[in-house]
Amino acid sequence: MNKLIAASVLGLAVAVAGCTREERADAGNDVEAAAEKIAAEARDAVDSPELKEVGSEIKEAAGDAGQVIKETARGAAEGAREGAAKVESEAENVADDRHTSENERR
Repeated sequence: MNKLIAASVLGLAVAVAGCTREERADAGNDVEAAAEKIAAEARDAVDSPELKEVGSEIKEAAGDAGQVIKETARGAAEGAREGAAKVESEAENVADDRHTSENERR
């Protein structure tokens, strides 16, 4: 692996050394121009109405999801209350039945 890295670095050094100053400057200018073009396109994309619409849709979807979660939690809480009331009622019925059975035995 070290030999591969060393060979790559040596190859790069030979390639750079083989380039004239003018070629290196041209390559640097090309890279700079490409970077400027990409930055301009990125700015245009950020400012595009399409991207803003997508952002609005995401915000709306998040609000809808939040509402669904809230309603689900509300339904779960109501179901838990109903279940607890049913268990309590059944427990009272069992207690009443035991009390009635004990009185009948006497």
